[in-house]
Amino acid sequence: MAGATQLFVDVAAPAPTLREANERALLLLPDVSANQALRDQVAAQRRAVQGPFVGPPVVSGDVVLSGGGLTEQEVGVSAGFRWPGESRAARLAADRSEEVIDATLDDARLRVAGQVRSAWWTLASAQAVIAVERGQAGIADREVATVARLVDAGVQARRDLLLAQAERAAVLARLSASETDYVGAQATYEALAGPAPTRFPPEVPAITVNIDQHPEVRAALARAAAAEARASTLRYNSRPRIEGRVGVRRERSEDRNGYENSLLVGVGVPIGRDFTAVAETAGARSEALRATAEAALVKRRLIAERAAGERRLAVSQRALREAQVRRDALAEALALTERGRREGEIGYIEALRARQTLALAARDLAVAEVAASAAISTFNQAQGVLP
Repeated sequence: MAGATQLFVDVAAPAPTLREANERALLLLPDVSANQALRDQVAAQRRAVQGPFVGPPVVSGDVVLSGGGLTEQEVGVSAGFRWPGESRAARLAADRSEEVIDATLDDARLRVAGQVRSAWWTLASAQAVIAVERGQAGIADREVATVARLVDAGVQARRDLLLAQAERAAVLARLSASETDYVGAQATYEALAGPAPTRFPPEVPAITVNIDQHPEVRAALARAAAAEARASTLRYNSRPRIEGRVGVRRERSEDRNGYENSLLVGVGVPIGRDFTAVAETAGARSEALRATAEAALVKRRLIAERAAGERRLAVSQRALREAQVRRDALAEALALTERGRREGEIGYIEALRARQTLALAARDLAVAEVAASAAISTFNQAQGVLP
């Protein structure tokens, strides 16, 4: 987490790049706050499996009193012994738990990156549409003013002025709707990464990496391995736990003139198995099998998402080229239409329709430009690469 925790930027200013926006979002990642506590838990698990005993030894003492006074004293220590290989299995389970912590944190970082990427390009698309709509609103204002002067001069019919005013109202309505969309996109982005930027530089397509290195796959595989290690550890609990006892007994001698000391050594063996532990072991094994199956499903899903991301990237580039050709062709057509209008060969309604068609094409081109950049981010997200 060094890249995020060591970020020293003015968070009151908009992030200039998608990478910095993602780093700001990572600063608030809940998984980071819990990371150290989880590592402390693993460290405690490692300390718990040190030595040959299960849990700390228990010290006990007994005193026997009779009518003649103190008759017997006994002090002992008892502890349950680990089975051969149990400590090694428990240490392996702790290691697997630590791997889950690391892999889960990387997966959480990628998940946040996906949210930031989505919010970034949604905001970029909303801003691009607003820019186009504002430009069209300016053109509509100028058109209304021009037609009004021509109507006053008796050169153009009042119907044309009404059409121009209606078109301006339609453009302003679209602008209002676009501004509403932008406000929503801005709120979503700022909740993740702070103040909204005004420029949206695109990412560079990432190099395809092995699917097993994808953070989500590594997290799923780590969970499966940890579940299997836990099941292996719990198997030892289902075996009869042998308990050893060592103690010293001090008792009054038969002539009652002194005391005699005795060394006590004992072994305790449960009669039967602990079926609660057997049930827990079976449950852990079931969880391990389920985690392994889930890891396989995650891998299959991500392979499909990668293929879709590649196709989406190619389609977005083609759509961008087609939108550019369409906008350029309609711009040239509008220029010819305006010339014909000035020469009296084309009526105002036809010119207005040509302008409306060009406005929609310009809007579509702005959306296609953002979509092409967003497709790169989607492709990189499928590769498991951070911005």
